[in-house]
Amino acid sequence: MTTPDLSQLTNAVQRDGLSVLILLILAFIVFRVTRPIVHRALVGVLRRRGPQTDDAELTAEEVAKRVTTLEDLFSTALRFTVILTTILILLTWFDLLPVIAGLGVLLAALTLAGQSIVLDYLMGVLIVFEGPFYKGDWVQAGGVEGEVEEVGLRRTILRDSTGTVHSVSNGQIRIASNLTRVYARMQVDITVAFGADLDAVTRVVNEVGQAMAADPAWSSRLLEVPTLLRVPAVSDLGVTIRVAGKVKAADRWAAPSELRQRLLTAFQANGIEIPARGRVVLERDRAAPGAPVDQDPGAASAGESTAEHGT
Repeated sequence: MTTPDLSQLTNAVQRDGLSVLILLILAFIVFRVTRPIVHRALVGVLRRRGPQTDDAELTAEEVAKRVTTLEDLFSTALRFTVILTTILILLTWFDLLPVIAGLGVLLAALTLAGQSIVLDYLMGVLIVFEGPFYKGDWVQAGGVEGEVEEVGLRRTILRDSTGTVHSVSNGQIRIASNLTRVYARMQVDITVAFGADLDAVTRVVNEVGQAMAADPAWSSRLLEVPTLLRVPAVSDLGVTIRVAGKVKAADRWAAPSELRQRLLTAFQANGIEIPARGRVVLERDRAAPGAPVDQDPGAASAGESTAEHGT
């Protein structure tokens, strides 16, 4: 590879300095003008291919998350393209093409040495095109669970429930579970005591679900009225019932908590007992004042009474 003459390069800069400045200004204008066009194009395409749901608000939320994610990626790619094109034009302008050949050899060497990095980028491209998650989703990926803060071509940034930020290489993402895609299923298991009237329990549960759906604070957040789904288990404590419904994805944690509180209040009001594990209490008979203390272990055992109290 030949080294360019610095004096020739200096003369070229002095001669074409104004042209170089104009080229840089044009590159900046292209970047600033193209980004809004990309935004409008993404919004139009994603609205036409939005999630299959009748809820327009849900569709708008999903489109907004996808647009934000893809716009960040396209902006990065656009910035890189504009900068690379400008550099290539300048290198050609100043007759520095041998530098390009040297950079190509270096890039090939780096590609062979960093195959895992290449895998990260390839997986990043697949994530962008397939869209298993977007910025703002709560996902499980690469052994980490958290909110997606950034989707890059090489890595994905997640912030977990403790506020810790995790950088996950895209090549490590084999299974990605999106917990906030469009909607979530709400399931609440609650146990009632043996002997409870299951017909009365069903009536109370459905009434609680209807009241929650009619509450203005929850009417727009519930997509399906919570109802008694089935009896999944019978244990030594009692009969377990499962209440299920459909909620907006962002309320997958708040809605079950609210439903449990309402069910507990309604069960107490209707006399439906929720069992608890029994307690074993050992009580020793108190000896009369002045009576001798029996040191016989067998007698001591006989003096103990066992009482089991359940709720």
